[in-house]
Amino acid sequence: MFEGKYYNGRTSKGMPAFITLEPTYIRVAWQAGGESGTEIWHLSEIHKSEFNDANTILEYGPFPRQSISVFEQGFKEALEQQYGDAEFLKSSYSSFAKTGITGLVAGGLSLLALAIVLFVWGVPALAEKAAAHFPEEYERALGEQLHAQMMLDQTIDSAKTEAIQDYLAALEVKSDFPITVTVVKNDMVNAFAVPGGFIVVHDGILDEMERHEELAGLLGHEIGHVQMRHSTKAITRSLSYYMLLSILFGDVSGIAAVIVDNASTLHSLEYSRTAESDSDKAGLELLVQNKLNPKGMVWLMERLNSDEPEFLKFISTHPNTSDRIKNIESHIRKTNYKPEPNPELEAAWAKLKDR
Repeated sequence: MFEGKYYNGRTSKGMPAFITLEPTYIRVAWQAGGESGTEIWHLSEIHKSEFNDANTILEYGPFPRQSISVFEQGFKEALEQQYGDAEFLKSSYSSFAKTGITGLVAGGLSLLALAIVLFVWGVPALAEKAAAHFPEEYERALGEQLHAQMMLDQTIDSAKTEAIQDYLAALEVKSDFPITVTVVKNDMVNAFAVPGGFIVVHDGILDEMERHEELAGLLGHEIGHVQMRHSTKAITRSLSYYMLLSILFGDVSGIAAVIVDNASTLHSLEYSRTAESDSDKAGLELLVQNKLNPKGMVWLMERLNSDEPEFLKFISTHPNTSDRIKNIESHIRKTNYKPEPNPELEAAWAKLKDR
């Protein structure tokens, strides 16, 4: 027989008790003031055991659970001797330790694998989710810094930049951000979006265009990337490990600096198929919204799908061009309007091609 405290689960007050270890159950005889009682604990309903050098705690029954606390030395040993391999005597540690070196190694490798998975996939995914919730003013300010940093290594074509801004001004555009387009002198057939509403267009892609609807489709596509924050998500995902280190070392303000310092990576960011498809749809919607020929998106994609070498770099960051054309054409079949001429856009296009 051992002395301890009994808790009935309904009050926090412990009652003095005598605990007796019977062959198939534990008897708990308690008394409190003028009251007393006896509880019979069946071994199968003892849920939890906690052992340390000074105290042994057992819990019993459904919620709210009864419990006993025994301070008397030798109680744990008596339990083990009386009940042997009863479930409540098994701890997670002892079960794990019984697996030996093999179990320890397997457990360690499992934890390592989990850590690698979280690091490789979890950190970038969390960074991308965080980017989706950047305040608009923060993203615009970040975009301004990125754009300024990128333009340091570029030659801006001021005449074409002015002309393309005139073309953009003549378009009806819906965006949460003010859109700023800059044309740079570069033979690479490319265009890309910078967070916060900035778009950079290489004159190499403008030189290849024959119809202004292609330009409208291109601008709509890149505005789609801006509006849906694809660039922000992609760059934070690609730099997520640097950003994590900034946070771990308490340099939260350094996150923006990390992104700006890696501004050169923006022109080669790769988007998912879903992101490209969504932006293609945004380009088509811009054409429809302005009652321009929706085939402008198809003409643009067909031009990008050319076998000529200069197109390969653009296609490498905008994959599955033929599939995208089929997807665009399926959307076009759902449109039902007659394209209308737009003298203002046509004049701005002519001005751009003359520069």
